[in-house]
Amino acid sequence: MTKLLTRRNLLGKGIKAGLGLAVLHQVGFKSLAAISQQTPPANRFQPAFQLLDEFITRHLSDIGAPGMTLAIANREGLLRESHYGFADLKAGAKVTSQTLFQIGSISKSFVAFVMLQLAEEGKLDLHKPVVNYLPWLRIESEFPAFTTHHLLSHTAGLSGVPLLIRVAATPLRTGSAPGTQFVYSNIGYDLLGFIIEAVDKRTFAESLRKRVLEPLGMTSSAPIISNDVRSRMAVGYGPLLDDRPFPAKGKLGEAAWIEVPEAAGSVAATAKDMGAYLQMLLNRGVGPRARLLSERSFELLTQPAIKAPFRGEDANYGYGLWNGDSKGHKLLRHTGGMVAFSSAMYADLTDGFAAYASVNARIGGYRPVAVVRYALDLLSATSRGETLPVAPPPPPSPEVVRNAAEFAGTFTSNDGKKIVLKNEGERLILEHSNRRIVLEAAGLDRFIVKDPDFELFILSFGRNQGKVVEASHGSSWWTNESYAGPRTFDYPKEWDAFTGHYRSDSPWYGSQRIVIRKGTLLLGGDVPLSQIAPGVFVIAGADGPDRIVFDTILAGQTIRANFSGIEFHRTFTP
Repeated sequence: MTKLLTRRNLLGKGIKAGLGLAVLHQVGFKSLAAISQQTPPANRFQPAFQLLDEFITRHLSDIGAPGMTLAIANREGLLRESHYGFADLKAGAKVTSQTLFQIGSISKSFVAFVMLQLAEEGKLDLHKPVVNYLPWLRIESEFPAFTTHHLLSHTAGLSGVPLLIRVAATPLRTGSAPGTQFVYSNIGYDLLGFIIEAVDKRTFAESLRKRVLEPLGMTSSAPIISNDVRSRMAVGYGPLLDDRPFPAKGKLGEAAWIEVPEAAGSVAATAKDMGAYLQMLLNRGVGPRARLLSERSFELLTQPAIKAPFRGEDANYGYGLWNGDSKGHKLLRHTGGMVAFSSAMYADLTDGFAAYASVNARIGGYRPVAVVRYALDLLSATSRGETLPVAPPPPPSPEVVRNAAEFAGTFTSNDGKKIVLKNEGERLILEHSNRRIVLEAAGLDRFIVKDPDFELFILSFGRNQGKVVEASHGSSWWTNESYAGPRTFDYPKEWDAFTGHYRSDSPWYGSQRIVIRKGTLLLGGDVPLSQIAPGVFVIAGADGPDRIVFDTILAGQTIRANFSGIEFHRTFTP
């Protein structure tokens, strides 16, 4: 409550061909040297930039991304824009200064600027219920009404599912009282886009253009991702096979093109334009032509609203940005993930440097955080006259499993089928059908098996008192000689109708497989579901608003699953 009152006092009432590493090596990583533009004062940073270029070239090879765009700025302006690799692998077109990249959820900070401007103008009260501005909104909740403050800080209690409201088929639910929990919610920022339209009396795109892009001179960027800018956009890439675990350096394919008008991640930008945005952040809301926000509103933007760790770092969330101190530095940061783009932005308000990077690929949970962090470390060391830091090491080989011996042994299913695992030093090997398959680590006690018989699910292991006793893969389950628990499990037989493979028409959501293992219904082969009503499930142990509803039974199988408004339909592939 104290934080809420402080914020309010600050403002008063006023704010697909398979194109993977094989292709990249074929065209040659020698061609990935940076195409860069620098301002004269940046010359003293040249040794740092050379180290950064060397790191990025290796980094792109390590992760298998086609291309990258990068902007580095200080309080005086853009220090450097750099472009690496390919905007279109098939055409051999390289990333240039005019290539647009989708910045993803970094767009949320743009939205926050608009909301605070509207509040400054007295058009919006951040602490009034959202339904005051969107009377058409349908909400099912046992909690008090949430406000724009709660949407901005991801504390409204809304779903964390990356739902686009324009395709929502059910009312929105809340799973916690406003202000009590941080649940990252794209749907919340989509609602903010509608509030902007309602209050500013113009389209979200026009409002964002007039209030943020044009004042910063970001004339090459676009407020929404539409067909009008597709010809200038880098081609985006994602896993060639999107319905299974993605191995290290797996094959990429061109991702489906979609328009994105929703406020949660709508901006497409050039590196140079993002340099202007970075400069404005470092100057606490002051752009090259005018102030975007008052000092009080910028303080509100960056004030902690709720504790929210950022990718393992201690941090808070404010309005559209993570904030917090790290080693004595005041940092603002955010990342962005789209269907086929991954981005990261860091602004060090203490040293006065900021960096943004984006790659035209979506590879698991990857974001180019290592790139922007290393860029800031290099600039900081240069400005202090210190020895330049060495580049981050390459990621460890996923085939290195330091505790491989713990998983070695024979595991047997209830019907007598066996799997055999052996360790050869720090490699874990599955012997199957006269094949020896080296496993790839995919998390704690989890592995990717690059074999047609195992490629649809993760192979995971369970322990008892620290000792490996069982293995699971999809609906399959095996135990070793150390297992001492039950071996048969009961479940409602109507659940059999729910199992199978479901796919969404939207490339945002892809597909999901539902299996039963050890008497539990599992989403994706890993996530346990709990039934709360016939055909209605929630994530086991979660208290959020998300629901999974199975319905429309045909020939003993449900043909539709609705996941918090996202429609999935049964597909008859395994």
